[in-house]
This record gives sequence, C-alpha cells and structure tokens, in this order.
Amino acid sequence: MIVTTPFIRYLADNGYEVYISSRKSSLEILDNNPYITGRFLYNDKNFGELVNSLKTVRKHKFDLAIDARFHRRLDLKHLFFCCFVKSTHLLSYNKSNIKSFNISLPYYQPADHVTNQLKYYLTYLSIKYGSFNYEIFIDSVKEKNVDIFITNNIKPQNKFVVINPYGSSKYRCLSEHQIKMLCDLLKNCHQKYKIILIGQGEKFDKLFIPDCIKFQSPAISDVIPLIKKADLVISVDTSIVHIASAFSTKCISIYMEPPPPESNSLKSVYSRELSNYKYLQQDLFLDKKYIKKYSPNLNLQVNSHIWSPNDINGKQIVFYVNSVEKIDPDTLIESINKYI
Repeated sequence: MIVTTPFIRYLADNGYEVYISSRKSSLEILDNNPYITGRFLYNDKNFGELVNSLKTVRKHKFDLAIDARFHRRLDLKHLFFCCFVKSTHLLSYNKSNIKSFNISLPYYQPADHVTNQLKYYLTYLSIKYGSFNYEIFIDSVKEKNVDIFITNNIKPQNKFVVINPYGSSKYRCLSEHQIKMLCDLLKNCHQKYKIILIGQGEKFDKLFIPDCIKFQSPAISDVIPLIKKADLVISVDTSIVHIASAFSTKCISIYMEPPPPESNSLKSVYSRELSNYKYLQQDLFLDKKYIKKYSPNLNLQVNSHIWSPNDINGKQIVFYVNSVEKIDPDTLIESINKYI
C-alpha cells in the first residue's frame, strides 16, 4: 500500500475523488492521508466476508475502478471482487481475457520496480507525474507514544537501530540464532546503537535477547513514527522497508529469490518446470488474447527488483534461498555488517 501513495496523490491532484479498498493493515497505513476521500475494508477470510466487503463497495457507483495489485498470479477471490464493483470503467493490466475489465493494459516487465506500473496507469490517464516519493501521514498520538518510549529507553546521546526479524510468512522470518548473532554484531562492533526489536505474535512475545528492547506494536501504524526516528533499520519485511523509504531512513533489507533448480536432481528440475507451467496457465487464463497475439516476455517477476527500496538510503541484500532461516548465519551477518 505504501508504494501507491504517490499514485493516489497524483490522482487526487488531478481532480479524482479517490476511494481505497484494502485489508485492515494496509488501510491503517493510509490513516490521515488527505488525498483519500473514502476507504472500504476488504476481507476475503471466507466467502461470506468477501461478499459483505463487496456489498459495502457496491453502495457506490464509480467512474473508474483500478486494480492496483502488482503480481501476475491468479487470485479468484480478488478477481471476483473486482468484476462486481459498480464502475463505468474497470482498469487493470494483463486481463484481456476477462470481459469485465474493459481496459486491459499490457505490462510484462518482470524486473521493473513496482512504481513503474503505477506510472504506466498515470500515463494512460494522461496525468503528468514527477517525483514518486512515498508519503505517510503520522498520527500525532502515536508519534507522542513513540517519543515517550524513546525518552524512557534510550539515552539522549545514543543512536538506535530497529530490527524487524519476522516477515508475514514463516519462510520470511529469521531464526532465533540468526537474530542473536545480529544483535551480538551490533553490541560488539557497533556499540553506538541501542537495539530495538519490533514484531507481533507469539514468536515475538517469546523472543528474549539480552540488552535489547522490545517495542510492542499492535498495529503497523504504531511502529511508523519509530521507523521515522530510527538511525538504522534492518528488516526482512518489505512493508517496513518501504516505510523507511518514505522517511529516507537508513535501511538494510534482506530479500530472497528462489534458487536455481539443482541440475543433478530430477525432482528439483521437475518441481521448477511444474511451477513455471502453473504460472503460464494463470497468465493464459487472464490474458490469453494478448499473449497469443504479441508473445510478451512471460518470465517470472523478480521480487527483489520489483519491491526494492525506493530511496538512496535503502541498501538491499539478496539471498537465493527458499527460506530466510536457510541463509548461513555467518554469511548473513557479514553481509549486513558491510552496510552498517
């Protein structure tokens, strides 16, 4: 959601009343955003919740609805939702096979940054754009809470680093051993930093690292002021990375890309081929007319390029593994240390 904030701003500045439909955590990031007219909660936990979300949106009639999701994977719930929004025009990319989308723009740039897709939409709408810096508007109460936290836990002369060790999926989480080694690196070699750990859930509640402070954040919006004021952020989660980019906070991000199949393992090769076949079928389901006519580049999207930091102070480290826990701890720490 953070990456869409300049897109929202340009739409609003050009006369559009902008309404957003998204999940709760994403809508929280848009709190206090002056460019948004209204918001709708999107919930697809089950079909009943999805229908209720759609009923709320269908109370309104729109001139234009834009599908701003950035991956090419087929999501039937999301597709169903988009197709039944009341709108004169329904805009997306790579949907020539779906009649409900009366505007389908071809976009097969697997290594381009996510903001380029949004710029593509603006160009189609004849909207001129310049800077694409992200914008987040901080809640004053939450900023005051962070100021109190910093005053109570960090000496005035200390800098502090925020570590986000857990991603939204299990395979995107650091192991406890990796977290301890990272904290030891900071305590032994970069003593100017006070260490703050952020996260949610049972795993975070059980985590204990000596001489480190845990910041309790029930919602992602609670941690935004902390990221803004931090001297350094280290994260495995792209949401935190883009929050840091919004404030030009120095950030070291840990990204994964799938490793190449093992040539001596038929199982590995067949697994990759099957995966590629599935993605091809999804592309054809959504955009067969265009694909058959123009044969675009159907290579899989490169996540580390698409979701890379959008700021000069963002440093990115890419590992070719299927799980963050599989990164060799020594290699991980050595790589991070280069950028601190």
